[in-house]
Amino acid sequence: MDLKLEAWLVELPLVEPFRISTGVADKSRTLVIRLSTQDGLVGWGEACPSKNVLGETLDDVVEAVKRIKSLYVDYRSLEQIHEYTWTLDTPASLRAALNMALVDLYGKYQSRPIWRLLGGYREFIETDISIGLLEPEEQAKRALRYVEKGFRIIKLKLGLDPVKDVERVRMVRDAVGEGVKIRVDANQGWSVEDAIWVIDRISSYDVELVEQPTRWDDFEGLRKIRRESSIPIALDESVKTPGDVLKAVEFEAADIINIKLMKTRGLTGALRVAYISESAGIKNMIGCYGETRLGITAHVHLAQALRNIFYYDLDCDLLTSQQAFYGGASIENGTRKAGEAAGLGEFSPDWGKFARVI
Repeated sequence: MDLKLEAWLVELPLVEPFRISTGVADKSRTLVIRLSTQDGLVGWGEACPSKNVLGETLDDVVEAVKRIKSLYVDYRSLEQIHEYTWTLDTPASLRAALNMALVDLYGKYQSRPIWRLLGGYREFIETDISIGLLEPEEQAKRALRYVEKGFRIIKLKLGLDPVKDVERVRMVRDAVGEGVKIRVDANQGWSVEDAIWVIDRISSYDVELVEQPTRWDDFEGLRKIRRESSIPIALDESVKTPGDVLKAVEFEAADIINIKLMKTRGLTGALRVAYISESAGIKNMIGCYGETRLGITAHVHLAQALRNIFYYDLDCDLLTSQQAFYGGASIENGTRKAGEAAGLGEFSPDWGKFARVI
């Protein structure tokens, strides 16, 4: 089926610079695509590349989308959508965007929301809210501010200084008290020895999970950390594809695997990561990079669809000072809901924030 492809660049400033152990960002930059059918259906997708994780830049994605001369895909079949996007010779995040848009068309063709078509397990999810690397006192103030806004799950970025990292967790727990969940993410920032040292000291502060404590490719080190840890270990950068799940299982390196649609090349690849994880007795988390409300909504659909996704880190659109889309997944007191509209839902673009590519 012939499909019309359009693409735009979207750049949104963050409310404030967001620092993790590998760098700092002050804006969100993505590529948004729209596929249109001859029958008038429209599917939306978004690419948010990561140089550190995927080895690709937004310039790579722009050049790749310009080379796509035509799309002839049967969007009525999830298997054909997966076959097309998984084998396409383009950056992973562009494949994710195309997969997202095709799955959106699939849902609209079926006149049902994607989360119901893919599993329909839950009607809403509760996301955490992330706090970038700051001084311990400032992280504690931000955490309390978010709790006062209704968030009940805080995710702390750590990974630059083990001693300060312990102090960050202690001060945040003191500030928010009991009843608020705390997750931590080192983004590969610790050595194996430092990770074990930090985890031992923060375990008394009721930390729900520790994400990516050390290098993405050090599976031996990750196995050692997991064996020593009293807190569940989640892998993010280490696991991108279904094959990576098998490696994590082989090394017994993970209790939790973080799914991100840019890593899995879209929704159909994410399904396979989740199914393998579940078969191996590993729970899933779902996270994001710097997507707009559009990309976040696709993640929310998957989170509502599958039983094995227990943890939700879908807050990127809440960290920008502007929005490129209105509509999509709602947010209230940390609760997100994709709703009952067909496909990924209804979106109203703010066209003043879009720069046409093709």
